[in-house]
Amino acid sequence: MKLAIVAGEASGDLHASEVVRELKKLDPKLEMFGIGGDLLAREGMTLLHHASEMGIVGLFNVLRHLPMFRRVFNEVIEKIERERPDVVFLVDYPEFNLRLAKRCKELGLHVVYYISPQLWAWRRGRVRHIAKYVDRMIVIFPFEEEFYKTHDVPVTYVGHPLIEQLVGVRKPARKTDTLRIALLPGSRRMEVRSLLPAMLDAVRILREERPDNRNIDAYIIQAPTISHDALEAIIEKCGVPVPILPHDRGEGVAAADVSLSSSGTATLESAILGTPVVVMYRLSRATYMLGKRLVNLPHFSLVNIIAGHEVVPELIQQDVNGARIAEEVRKLVAPGHYEWVRNELEIIRGKLGTPGASRRAAEEIHKMVAG
Repeated sequence: MKLAIVAGEASGDLHASEVVRELKKLDPKLEMFGIGGDLLAREGMTLLHHASEMGIVGLFNVLRHLPMFRRVFNEVIEKIERERPDVVFLVDYPEFNLRLAKRCKELGLHVVYYISPQLWAWRRGRVRHIAKYVDRMIVIFPFEEEFYKTHDVPVTYVGHPLIEQLVGVRKPARKTDTLRIALLPGSRRMEVRSLLPAMLDAVRILREERPDNRNIDAYIIQAPTISHDALEAIIEKCGVPVPILPHDRGEGVAAADVSLSSSGTATLESAILGTPVVVMYRLSRATYMLGKRLVNLPHFSLVNIIAGHEVVPELIQQDVNGARIAEEVRKLVAPGHYEWVRNELEIIRGKLGTPGASRRAAEEIHKMVAG
């Protein structure tokens, strides 16, 4: 089997690599090429471009980088046209991948899309595009399955891959003399530059106000697409010393009492591991104003969307500052409230399915090739 894979972000690289690992058990002769990160490369995929090149956030930032995106798009299409893979496997990254789906379908290729664009939140009209150009949607939330079935799109719900990726990771007992805070500033350079200084400022504020016997143990968990030097430069500029831990299987998040996280997959990692989280996001003013017109949901974090009500605090735009983040941390760890949030996170975890999502996704792809 020959596969073209496009996973333009760190989370996509992680989830795609797990599917590939299962596919190799079904077909040991699997060949792959495309866009991904270090994890897909380790599984034997030939990288045309690294996912770290593709992490641009915000409409107007994307517009500024359009020549680069066009060049990469054309290179990928040319390679796909030459190689004629059995399946084009697209993972999240909708602005790029939905355009790629159209071109690949026009070439007469099978297109599988894993981890749905959030059409249920905004731009629902795009579901017609998916119905026309995607042969199979593989989704990770049960409400996505209902959405696509309503719109007559072939769909398979497999559960969330984080459930299996975090199997065996246990949350240690909470210490009474230390507040442990994990900083998860994101996997894109621009969001890290936008969010990490405010997170570090919150750590500074919390350290200054706590007595000596109540220490703040804060650390950054480094995404694979972000360099250690880039994080060190921000730490030095902010003057708030914290260690940097490499991305792990979730042990760093599990060990924390609270996490500070960019909006995205990392927030679900916190939820699954039972770590209350302050979710934050910051966009350019123009992108934010446009998003407010298009997005139709009361919450933007996946944790609260799945819960159907606010469980964890959400901060956006000017609210992403040290003082406000520190305030939300104080509220989260307050006696009684902390336990309530932990209980709500356990309910959310139960809604994300059972282990085996990657295997089920691999079987769908293999089934398509086998006919």
